[in-house]
Amino acid sequence: MMGGLSWGQGSGGAVSSVGKIDVGVVLGAGRELDLRQAIPVPDFGGFWFSAPAEVAITARRIGRGVELDGTIEATAVGECARCLDDVRFPVYLDVAENLEPPGEKAGPFDDNNVLVGDQLDLTDLVRQLIDSALPITLLCNEECQGLCPSCGKKRGDACSCPPPDPE
Repeated sequence: MMGGLSWGQGSGGAVSSVGKIDVGVVLGAGRELDLRQAIPVPDFGGFWFSAPAEVAITARRIGRGVELDGTIEATAVGECARCLDDVRFPVYLDVAENLEPPGEKAGPFDDNNVLVGDQLDLTDLVRQLIDSALPITLLCNEECQGLCPSCGKKRGDACSCPPPDPE
């Protein structure tokens, strides 16, 4: 990329330890900034993340704000809602966000709560996007019959109890 900057792990200066990115060069000079980071994702609801999310995003100036294009990849782990087995849920997101600097009365629930001045909170943006992509109910598969109420084992696999009486 001609005229752009690239920042990744260990690049120094542009990324703080908490995932805040200085996008002043994007907002001020209009230069592109390539962001390649492994971002830890905190647990959310019944989901946890055994590895950081892989983030590849390009930041560009649009008007007074920043346009973010790229991808986020992560794997969430949670329990099946029926049988309680651990389930790995791959998350792949195409990112296309336009962030305008917040107004004077900006709050934590505004449309843009990740860009403050020249600082982009990449960690919080990644967390918000991943959390919004997680399913409400996680299943190991659609045919999962859950646990047997008699023996407590997984129906169809380890359970040898007779099928429940339909009445």
